[in-house]
Amino acid sequence: MKHEGLALGHASADIAAAHAGAAWMAQAVHAFRSHALRNKYFTTEQVRLANPDIPEPPDRRAWGAVPRVAKKDGVIRAHGWTRADSRTVHGMVVTLWESTIYVGESQ
Repeated sequence: MKHEGLALGHASADIAAAHAGAAWMAQAVHAFRSHALRNKYFTTEQVRLANPDIPEPPDRRAWGAVPRVAKKDGVIRAHGWTRADSRTVHGMVVTLWESTIYVGESQ
């Protein structure tokens, strides 16, 4: 099956998000939405780094479930691919999100 790896990745993210808890997920989704209001294009990593007040989930894969919720809610859409900034992931290719609710840069 062509999308088997993607389905496994989504399942892993969902399990990690469930383990992080509903309160963590609500906080992360809120941060994602707020970031989308101020940034037209961004990655999940950029949202995570811009919100150091959100506690680290037990498993970072929990962050993978957050944009799926935002996408379902009409906050973002996939715009293509880019390389991650973080050295810990060695420049892996990640989704570049486009905000559908962008209102402008924050000052």
